[in-house]
Amino acid sequence: MAEQNNELTRALGRIEGKLDMIVSSQAGQAERLDAMDGRLRHVEQQAARAGAISGAIVAVGTALATELVKRTLL
Repeated sequence: MAEQNNELTRALGRIEGKLDMIVSSQAGQAERLDAMDGRLRHVEQQAARAGAISGAIVAVGTALATELVKRTLL
């Protein structure tokens, strides 16, 4: 009976150790995910700025080209 209890105690200890490893692994993954999220947010903000600036430049260029065409035809 004592031997069986020792085996159960060891098995529970191994399970507890594995659960501790899983918890620490998940914490590490959460940190990496937060870091990736921050980098992705930065890239998305840069892309939005670049899109807005290029859109504004194209809009101004189109307006200038339209005005130039109007003046040359009229």
